[in-house]
Amino acid sequence: MFFSALLATEADDEAALLAFKAAAVGGNSDALTSWNSSTGGGYCSWEGVRCRGRHRRVVALSLPSHGLTGVLSPAVGNLSSLRILNLTNNRFSGNIPASLGRLRHLRILNLTQNAFFGPLPANLSSCTSLMVMHLRSNQLSGRVPSEFGNKLTRLRFLTLRNNSFTGSIPVSLSNLSSLSVLQLAFNQLEGTIPPNLGLLKDLLSLHLGFNNLSSDPPATLYNLSSMEIMQIQYNLLTGSIATDIGSRFPGMQFLDFAGNQFIGHIPASFSNLTSLQFLDLSENSLSGYIPRSVGKLQALLVLHLHDNMLEANDREGWEFITSLSNCSQLGELLISKNAALTGHLPNSIVNLSTTLQILGFADTRIRGSIPVAIGNLVGLQVLYAGNTCISGRIPDSISKLGNLTRLYLGDTNLSGQIP
Repeated sequence: MFFSALLATEADDEAALLAFKAAAVGGNSDALTSWNSSTGGGYCSWEGVRCRGRHRRVVALSLPSHGLTGVLSPAVGNLSSLRILNLTNNRFSGNIPASLGRLRHLRILNLTQNAFFGPLPANLSSCTSLMVMHLRSNQLSGRVPSEFGNKLTRLRFLTLRNNSFTGSIPVSLSNLSSLSVLQLAFNQLEGTIPPNLGLLKDLLSLHLGFNNLSSDPPATLYNLSSMEIMQIQYNLLTGSIATDIGSRFPGMQFLDFAGNQFIGHIPASFSNLTSLQFLDLSENSLSGYIPRSVGKLQALLVLHLHDNMLEANDREGWEFITSLSNCSQLGELLISKNAALTGHLPNSIVNLSTTLQILGFADTRIRGSIPVAIGNLVGLQVLYAGNTCISGRIPDSISKLGNLTRLYLGDTNLSGQIP
């Protein structure tokens, strides 16, 4: 009887795989050519299939970038020992079958970069062994199932970005105490950011950008001291940035608050985020002076502060340019579209890193001449200086900028010959 049951189990796995092939290959006759009954070693030797144990149970089905089309067969839910399902970067369409909820041993589900559409089956929450769920870059819609937060307690990675999810962020996601990465960006989510997300003490990366989230970000987010990446850009978020942000995230590397409705000053405590490489506060309503201590961010690669109401004049406010000379890896500095940036462009701008590729101070009220030694910035590829009050001649040293591909000097008071 045991032998008969074993044969039946093997037959079930093979039948499920053949059903998967029939539904997935579509018009691509070259895909999965090894999947036939005459292959030596049986289905365990088929491309992308891995078996384990004397019972020859399928534990992994991994076929990334195989040009598979068609739909995902519900028969995959019969592979009851499956631990890994990886079909990333194919061309599957249709719904994600609810039968996947039967895969109690599934640990990794990766269906990224396909064309799956429709709602995300709530019964995937029955896959209680799941540690990784990557479903980004599809066309999934409807709400993010609240059931996930109640049952998927082992989940460490939840990436649902680049879909069409609507509704609010489920409060229950705060129960996923093992979560390291939460990506919900590029959807149509609305409402507020749940304060309880501040309970996710192991969270390293939070991506909520490009949604319709509103109100002030909850103060509890500042409790996530392990955070290394926080992206909440291009929402409808309001309020001010916490003055003590620099003491909250000792390992922060990537911080993007762009395209919201934040007000107030840029906190001087940012200078304590010594691991910070990317800081984007652009397209808000921030005001006041740019902290002169920003040069302490010696790992900084990108600093975007454009489209705000930041200030500087000949008496105060330009010290930050001098301090940025300490940022030896700085590649992008954009302070354009800040109408309250006035006074003379400081000569210390020529002491910025030779790695600087993009420099923008267009659409400001900066006056004075372009520093004679502008040619020191030999890495410069883009210079935005249009619609300002700069005057005088274009320095001859600009010819040293051999990497320059874009130069914007229109709507200024420059005169004389072009070098």
